[in-house]
Amino acid sequence: MLGQHNFSSQKQIELLQIIDLALLQKDYPKNIHSIIERKIQLLQQPQEISEKNNPDAASIKVRSVVILEMLKQMQLGTAHNDLTKICKLIAFLTGNSYNSIYNELQKGVYFSNFHSKQIDKANKILAELNASISIDKNKQY
Repeated sequence: MLGQHNFSSQKQIELLQIIDLALLQKDYPKNIHSIIERKIQLLQQPQEISEKNNPDAASIKVRSVVILEMLKQMQLGTAHNDLTKICKLIAFLTGNSYNSIYNELQKGVYFSNFHSKQIDKANKILAELNASISIDKNKQY
């Protein structure tokens, strides 16, 4: 069915999961537990896929902060734009959920030791680009 349209296997799985959720909501609207479980699976999927395909990829927190700092440098950051618009851009660029990005940025991004290696790598790349920005793991964004 979907294979005829040259969708990758992963895209076919994603589409079928969305259809499955829609049918579950239609046929069993009172089965809140199953509906929530399936929604969570769908929201987590893009992050899981990117981590499996590229374990060196930065977390959404690190990617979001790099984008925030770049926007700030261009005078397009939160001082000049609404957070919702910035989160829409980050979601579009990263492929992650707008809601999870917005919730994370609204409460403030804190880094843990887990992020140290990613931050060091991001800072190295930014330095190679002669960018005048860097990410501070001890700062709240």
